[in-house]
Amino acid sequence: MIVPAVIGMGGCVTTQPQTDGSTKVRISLGVPPEASQGSDLPAQVLTPKVRSAPVAEQPRTAPSVSSNFAGIRSTALAGVFSKYPYDGTPKSYFPRVAVTVTDWSRNDCWIGTATIWWSQRKSEAVPAFSVCWGQSVGYAVNNAANLHLFMQQTAVEHSGNVRTVGPKPPMLAIPDRQPISEGQQLAFQGFIQQLVLDTGWQPGAPTNLWLVGYDANVVIKPTVPPASSNGALQPVDAKTKAQLEQALSCTAIGPRFELAESLLKQSGWNPDQGVTPVTLAEPVKVYGFSVRKVAVSRDGGEQTYRSYLPGLTVQQLAKSGSLKLGKDGKTYGRLTKVGVLSAGMDGGEATLTCTVNTEGSEG
Repeated sequence: MIVPAVIGMGGCVTTQPQTDGSTKVRISLGVPPEASQGSDLPAQVLTPKVRSAPVAEQPRTAPSVSSNFAGIRSTALAGVFSKYPYDGTPKSYFPRVAVTVTDWSRNDCWIGTATIWWSQRKSEAVPAFSVCWGQSVGYAVNNAANLHLFMQQTAVEHSGNVRTVGPKPPMLAIPDRQPISEGQQLAFQGFIQQLVLDTGWQPGAPTNLWLVGYDANVVIKPTVPPASSNGALQPVDAKTKAQLEQALSCTAIGPRFELAESLLKQSGWNPDQGVTPVTLAEPVKVYGFSVRKVAVSRDGGEQTYRSYLPGLTVQQLAKSGSLKLGKDGKTYGRLTKVGVLSAGMDGGEATLTCTVNTEGSEG
């Protein structure tokens, strides 16, 4: 008997029992030709949508992402598959990684826990960590292949539809009986793409990376934000504060931005957490507004500096920042000497975002 599961990407998944008792899994994924040609195709067309028999709905809400969780790159998961690559032999079927998503409430960062299996009997628990990703159309298109390859993993031996933390992987790498909501499909794509990048996962090995599922009830303990040597926050000097204000306003980003980073670190920020906001101990001024909640990401060729201004409208921010309405009639932005300044919404709050393309430089 062949059991199909439809994927909303022009493809399907079929499972077929074999005479030797095993199960063959076939995944057919259709990729629009426009995507392969590098067009500005909306990222929605690259998003997997898995449907299956009706099951009990899982909670769709989760605690908000905390900036206190360590980024995945500071855990044992960082480059784990690059360090221990698959060489085609059974001895390299390990390591295997089982990831449980514990907070999927944001559209740029998810929180998870993991179990690394170094062998059939030896495992290592990875405490709560954040996976944060870019949101540009270019990022989605350029990394879409990783998502397809991840979904096409084939297990030599598996636990069928029973999903556990291992050591035996399930039949499918993603949960087909616990799909996420329609509104989180794009976030799912970003999460998988970044997870693949940060773990160094490569196709070819029997299933060695899978999602156990989504569990908002997992008890996770945040890491303790760094504090000064005497246990109290250090006073913020004017120069440090000015650097952060200039970056958030998209007017200047000095080569010694680490002074401003020291202010962010006092608030629990770390360079690997992506665009996850932190609350500053002291407010800064951005276009006349007092800002305490900010997000800074300085990763690769794109740097992001974001101010959160609850209680204000996008139109108010556009006016204060001299932003102009785009051709789509919805977005506001303008070019500056540093990058692109734009106004938008994030998690129900109005934001001003400075995006800087450094093309891999460290300025």
